[in-house]
Amino acid sequence: MIDECPYRRVFTGARGGALRRSNFSRRFWRPAWDGDPDNPDPEARTPAVLAGFTFHEGRHTQRTWLADDLIPDVARAARLGHKLPGMADVYEHVTPEMQQRVLDALQARWESSVAQLTADERRHLVRVVPPDLAATITEGARAEGV
Repeated sequence: MIDECPYRRVFTGARGGALRRSNFSRRFWRPAWDGDPDNPDPEARTPAVLAGFTFHEGRHTQRTWLADDLIPDVARAARLGHKLPGMADVYEHVTPEMQQRVLDALQARWESSVAQLTADERRHLVRVVPPDLAATITEGARAEGV
């Protein structure tokens, strides 16, 4: 589960530190979405997931999911580092219960998406995610008898 990640952040640099903006896109974002079509080894080549998909589109998607899961706007805004306009930020605050609802909603979406993967997709995903997250993919497969 995400809350069992050993670091403060889920996506980190090689030694658990914060990702730097200068290398995040090149080392993590673009390969995750575009694959590695130039890999000389066809067996190791990773296909594109959504070629051209941008980081900002991912943020929009997450906010949309949270709205779909009826997460309050103040909690959605806080999750993405946004401030609410006007007095909403003054009079409305994110509670620990709201934060837990956000985590629960995102965890449920993760588990649902992993459950829909084929065996080949699971094997590929396990190779590209952090080791602690990979365990949740293989545990989910065992629980479903895959």
